[in-house]
Amino acid sequence: MPSPIADIETLNYYAKKFQRLRVDRAHGVAPHKPILLLSVIESFERGQMPENRIDLSPQLNQAFLKYWSYLGSPSHYPDISRPFFHMKSGKFWHLVMNPGFEPILAAKIKLKTVHEVKQAVNYAYVDEDLFDFLQADKYRDSLLAVLVGRWFPGRLAEVKKISQTDDFQDPPGYFMEAYATYINRLEDA
Repeated sequence: MPSPIADIETLNYYAKKFQRLRVDRAHGVAPHKPILLLSVIESFERGQMPENRIDLSPQLNQAFLKYWSYLGSPSHYPDISRPFFHMKSGKFWHLVMNPGFEPILAAKIKLKTVHEVKQAVNYAYVDEDLFDFLQADKYRDSLLAVLVGRWFPGRLAEVKKISQTDDFQDPPGYFMEAYATYINRLEDA
C-alpha cells in the first residue's frame, strides 16, 4: 500500500495537471476542458463511474452543457467533442480507439466534430491513480477545489451547487444560439 506521502505527491501531480490544462486562447480562454473535467467529477460524485471508462454519452454531454450554461464563454460553442478528444494532451486522459482508427492517434489527426469523435473513439479512461482519487470524496473534493480555483476562481460554492442539480441556468441569448447550433450538429452525428 502506498504511503500517505506518496499519495500526497501523486495528488499534487494531478492538481498541477488540472491547473495546467492546455486550452485554446484565440478568443479568450476556452473553458471546454475544465468544464469536461467538472462533468466527469460530477459523474464520480453521483456514483455513475464504477469503472475507469468515460463514454461520450448523452449523460456526460448533458452535464457538460449544464455546466456550460453557468460557466461557459460567449466566445465559444459548447461542444464536448473537442475537449473529449484533445484532453489526451494532459497525459492523464487516454483514448481507446475503435478498430481501424488507431492510426489517428499516431498521426496526430485532430478530430473536430461529435460524429468524428464517436466514429473513432470507443471511450476514454484516466490514469489508475487519478481514477482512485476521483472515487474518494476527500481527494475528489481537493481536485475539484484546485480545478475551480484555477479556471473559475471564487466560484467553488457555486460549482458545488451546480453539481447538485440537473437544471440549466436560465441561459443568456448567446447560449441559446450556440446550444441550438450544437444540438443540430449532434443530430447530424
